[in-house]
Amino acid sequence: MKKIIASVGLVAAGAASVQAQYAPGLTSQEMTKPWSLSASLRGFYDDNYLTLPANYANGTGGYSHPLSSYGTEVTPSASINHTTEDTVITASYIYDLKYFGNQDYTEQSHQLNLRFEHQFSERLKMSVGETCVIAQEPTMIDSSELVSTPLVANGNNVHNTGKVDLTWELTKQLDVHVGGSTDLYAYRQVGGDENPPYSYASRSASLDRIDSLGMVDLRWKALEDTTGVFGYQYGHTGYTSPEYIIYPGTEPSAPNGFLANSRNSDQDFVYLGADHSFTPDLNGSIRAGGEYIDYNKLPSPPGHTSKVSPYVDISVTDQYLPKSTVQVGVKHVHSATDVVGALGTGSPVLDSDTTAAYFSLNHSVSDKLTVSVLGQAQFSTFNGGGVGYNGKGEDFFIAGLNAAYQFNPFLLAEAGYNYSKLNSDLPDRGYTRNYLYIGVRATY
Repeated sequence: MKKIIASVGLVAAGAASVQAQYAPGLTSQEMTKPWSLSASLRGFYDDNYLTLPANYANGTGGYSHPLSSYGTEVTPSASINHTTEDTVITASYIYDLKYFGNQDYTEQSHQLNLRFEHQFSERLKMSVGETCVIAQEPTMIDSSELVSTPLVANGNNVHNTGKVDLTWELTKQLDVHVGGSTDLYAYRQVGGDENPPYSYASRSASLDRIDSLGMVDLRWKALEDTTGVFGYQYGHTGYTSPEYIIYPGTEPSAPNGFLANSRNSDQDFVYLGADHSFTPDLNGSIRAGGEYIDYNKLPSPPGHTSKVSPYVDISVTDQYLPKSTVQVGVKHVHSATDVVGALGTGSPVLDSDTTAAYFSLNHSVSDKLTVSVLGQAQFSTFNGGGVGYNGKGEDFFIAGLNAAYQFNPFLLAEAGYNYSKLNSDLPDRGYTRNYLYIGVRATY
């Protein structure tokens, strides 16, 4: 859920320099020294760590049930940052180890973050970022507002994101913003690995892909507190697995089955929008337009097809107290899904129409106590797949309540509760999960 918390850029004076440092995104504490070390130790209880339905056929003639466990979690991390008059460089690494005592099961994850920002002049700025995640949790793997699979995936599953943004101030009223991003997904499970061959699509077949997006928009400062936006984005989704998502059969509608790249698509976005500062602490953003999707690798039948749908991205952020922030937002767009369909339907599930609404509150109760509340609701409708899939959908909900008490600058205690639930029109997918933890974190 960290993905829905807004980051606030800060420009502060350097303590050891008479010139101002260029330091967007760094807190005052991070600017006091070029590195920091942190480690947390937690005890937890997870009542469904494999995200299994209450009862479902396991393929061996029996039924499987959710597995619960108490456990221990250890999370060391390290970060460095370097700032000069016009440049900021940051890097961080987070390692997480969970041991589920009741099941004698261990789960590990890694996250590496790199960022480089440079201000060539007062009118030209560039930002480059890289994030690599190796994990099993769906909300860690999908580090965006949308989750393509709500299910835990065992193994070392990789999501690597690279981004570049360039902002050029043409005049005092007009900016041009050019950027791009590439997301690579690689799941460990392949055909015949954790499921019998030719039974159903592996995680690799249904989710391995490269999502590329390029964008350019013009930003016109119409009023002192309002900036109008006109933009265009081009995206490409290319599935990289050589496997089948629907295996060959004898049905006339799909005699040769469908390979993973049958779901490849190109997307064109055109939108209008605005950024507005209602007050110095209350800001809003809106982007609204249309999305044209072209599925150009789909074999006959059904063959080449396309679709037009709305595109919406709205968010509001309010820093209502010096250390307290609330953010709400909603986004509607096409997104990838791990649901692929079945043989005999004449078409695979191509993707899903998804609307995600999110809420984030960080409230400073006192100088030492901070409470955060997080929530996200994602509503998806499957596109394609024929009867039994097309038009069917599922809803995914996430909520969290967390508290942290800061004893001193180096030590804090933390506790929290996280809840997730999947409601699906498809059998053997819906689940409920509760996760509680308590622990301590030390930072130097």
